[in-house]
Amino acid sequence: MFGEDFYEQVQKKQLSFLMISIIGIVFITGITFTFVIPGLKGFKMFFLFIALLFYFVVANIFVGLFKEKQSLVFIVSLIFSALGMGWRLWLEWGEFSLVEHMNPVVQIGYPCIVAFIILLIFLFSAKFKFQK
Repeated sequence: MFGEDFYEQVQKKQLSFLMISIIGIVFITGITFTFVIPGLKGFKMFFLFIALLFYFVVANIFVGLFKEKQSLVFIVSLIFSALGMGWRLWLEWGEFSLVEHMNPVVQIGYPCIVAFIILLIFLFSAKFKFQK
């Protein structure tokens, strides 16, 4: 989806872009997970849009890094989104505002959904990149 020079830059500086995407997944997932789940206390459409925008950038970095490795993209996204959510839960352990988010469905489902969204954007962007 981005220009070819973006993917060339990703190829030249693979470690830097990998670290940016991993840190981004951890922090964005940790910061926004209480704001982006519809139906739970604290949902804001603005944060959902910001999270999706950032996942779009991360998925396009993954297009430049992992050309045909969909399972690796899913696993990396799953692990680091779970880490980000766990980090946030650990920081705010025992706070009343997180009672709704302590549901096992939320704790298991949210990292899976984040990884699935990143994978879908990855597949969509890779289709357009390699179509030329």
